[in-house]
Amino acid sequence: MADARHSDETLLQLIAEHDAAALEVLYDRYAQVVYNLSMRIVREAATADDVLQDTFWQVWQKAGDYRGSGVAAAWLCRIARNKSLDQLRRQQARPQPLLTTLMTPEQTISSAATGALSVEDQAEHAWRQRHIREALGDIPAEQRQCLELAYFEGMSQREIAALMETPLGTVKTRIRIGLDKLARILRSAGWEAEDA
Repeated sequence: MADARHSDETLLQLIAEHDAAALEVLYDRYAQVVYNLSMRIVREAATADDVLQDTFWQVWQKAGDYRGSGVAAAWLCRIARNKSLDQLRRQQARPQPLLTTLMTPEQTISSAATGALSVEDQAEHAWRQRHIREALGDIPAEQRQCLELAYFEGMSQREIAALMETPLGTVKTRIRIGLDKLARILRSAGWEAEDA
């Protein structure tokens, strides 16, 4: 079990074994460093926050790739720097943000009424949403609650942290890990990778 006394290298070994507590400790230790590094590159708070999350998401997925060559913090900062530069390239190629949140049933009906969604699109969206809600039932309660508040209630991660009286980093970690589990469940149910 991870705690704040573990070295960065030990935390990465635990993260490679999918120890979420180790990721939270590493996040709490380096989130501000990663955020500041990203801000110096992207110069926009929302984008820097995205880079922060993407960086720790990659750490969660690729911690096993760290082989102990060099300082773990430098490895982490290299990931953050690369993610920041990737964000800059994407912004230059596509300056308009895409809608990436799930619509509530009320938003779906409203969109269909205004002609934004066809009847077929509305039916498919309702089907997808029902399957997503069912899949959420297989995710641990703390992660499920964070996902539901974010995607179905439209709450920001900061609002969720305040509501749950939980550190922001913990909420962000739960959302990322929950999304990963949700995608795996949906893929095993036959969804295409891009749909999941």
